Amino acid sequence: MDNRVKFLPNQQKKFIDNVYAKSKLSTKELAKIAVVHPRSFIDWRKEKLTMTLKAAKLFCTKFNCVLPEEKKILIGRWKKAKKDAGIIGGKANFDIYGSPGTKEGRRRGGIIAMENMRKKGIVPLIKEYKFPYVYSEDLAEFMGIMLGDGGMTRLQCNITLNSQADKDYISFVSNLAYRLFSEKPKLFKKKDCNASVLYYHGILLINYLCMLGLKVGNKVKQQVDVPNWVKESSLFKIACLRGLMDTDGGVFIHRYLVKGKRYEYKKISFTNRSIPLLIFVMETLISLGFNPKLIDKVENKKVWLYNENEVDRYLTIVGSHNLRLLKFAGG
Repeated sequence: MDNRVKFLPNQQKKFIDNVYAKSKLSTKELAKIAVVHPRSFIDWRKEKLTMTLKAAKLFCTKFNCVLPEEKKILIGRWKKAKKDAGIIGGKANFDIYGSPGTKEGRRRGGIIAMENMRKKGIVPLIKEYKFPYVYSEDLAEFMGIMLGDGGMTRLQCNITLNSQADKDYISFVSNLAYRLFSEKPKLFKKKDCNASVLYYHGILLINYLCMLGLKVGNKVKQQVDVPNWVKESSLFKIACLRGLMDTDGGVFIHRYLVKGKRYEYKKISFTNRSIPLLIFVMETLISLGFNPKLIDKVENKKVWLYNENEVDRYLTIVGSHNLRLLKFAGG
């Protein structure tokens, strides 16, 4: 930036009025000499802006004008004012956004940087997806997956799965999401635990999923439920149940000894701390002719199918896309 000169109050206006008087030139002509826009020159006269040192020197040389103070004093006053303004701006920025050296400060700084890049066209303003505006079994199953192992913030939705036990299921969920939104989710593997996260960014997608009945924030605190459009169709209920069970459910082998004889049988359970989801699973199973049991007196509440024949029938009627459950089919 070129050096500028800062006059005492009213002195810059007097200096420019003297330039007008001695030059007999118009604002447009004087602005051309100063290499600024005429509006900027007018703001100089109104003392809204400080004028450049180069322009002041040109006017003094061309029109025999005299600066009211020594040049070094005018430049020094401008530099001090600039420094003071920077300190004030920095304190105001700190009060609003916090220290840039903190995690919160960096987060806010990143948000502001992204907003500036969007304004400049460097980053697209809004992430766009192709949305399915017709209800389907695929969409109902995706809803079940999101209600089970999914989560949403204001700008992101994610599905967290076990990197090993759900290894093949991760590919299924990714392909299912692609069929729905014409774009595969990004995959992030957590280093501190055995988990993989499939995620999408974009406020339009979040708005769409909220419109379908999902909610941003803590699912347990909000006691989320399955959307009504799912409950109104038997096919959609089965698909949603499959998504819920494939994420928050499992098939287990119960082994025990009676008089030295070993017995074992299969059980299936759905675990969740949202009561409406437990009720949906139980009522859907009942509507399909099963005899589920609800255990709701513990923290990790469950819906169980204890009968081995019912477990096999569940895997036949409802089915699963998760090998973690399918490995027990027909066994």
